[in-house]
Amino acid sequence: MKRIDLLRIRKEYKVTQVKLAELTKYPQGFISQIENGRVDAPAAFLVRLKEALNIKDLDSFYLPDSDEQAAKDARQLLENRIDELQAMIKRLLDMLDRRDERISELESQLSRYQEKFLDATN
Repeated sequence: MKRIDLLRIRKEYKVTQVKLAELTKYPQGFISQIENGRVDAPAAFLVRLKEALNIKDLDSFYLPDSDEQAAKDARQLLENRIDELQAMIKRLLDMLDRRDERISELESQLSRYQEKFLDATN
């Protein structure tokens, strides 16, 4: 069963737990338990909640279930790791480019020294 974000509903509709208890005819302690995730809101409570606060649709107030949230968290973690790996690959490629440039410089320098050596020995 999906859990309802009752705290968000109360904040958006600016009602206290005590006032919501009066409106829905459910005990304030029970409302607190729903908000804290200790119990799921029964269908009868949701009906009264909608009537009491004149809410047309509760869909936007449901919390994602734990599997959905875990999948979302894992996806975000993977996206972050992919970004980090792409940055590392870019740094490594930059290092390889600088190494190749340095090798070319050293080869040129070696070639010049070889020419000077050959000129000096002739």
